[in-house]
Amino acid sequence: METTLDRFGRVVIPKRLREDLGLQPGAVLQIKQDDRKIFMELVQEEPRMVVKKGVLVFQGTATGDIERAIKDHRKKRLSKAGSGICK
Repeated sequence: METTLDRFGRVVIPKRLREDLGLQPGAVLQIKQDDRKIFMELVQEEPRMVVKKGVLVFQGTATGDIERAIKDHRKKRLSKAGSGICK
C-alpha cells in the first residue's frame, strides 16, 4: 500500500490497515527510524482507572475484575460521605 505525506508532515494510515489493527482515533504509535526506513508500532498501554471529579472513570480495554473495583471504590466513597454526617 502507498500513502502520501501531506504538507504538514501527516500520513494517513489506509482504512483497511486501521481496521485490521483495530486502530482508533487517539491511538498512540511509536515511530522509529532505521537508515531511510520508518517503522510505526502501536503502543499498548495498560488499562487505567482514574478518579475524575470524585467519580471512578475507566480508560482502556476492560480486563480483570472491573465489577469488584467499582464496588470497592463505591464503598470507599460512601464511607467518606457517611463520616461527614453530624450526629
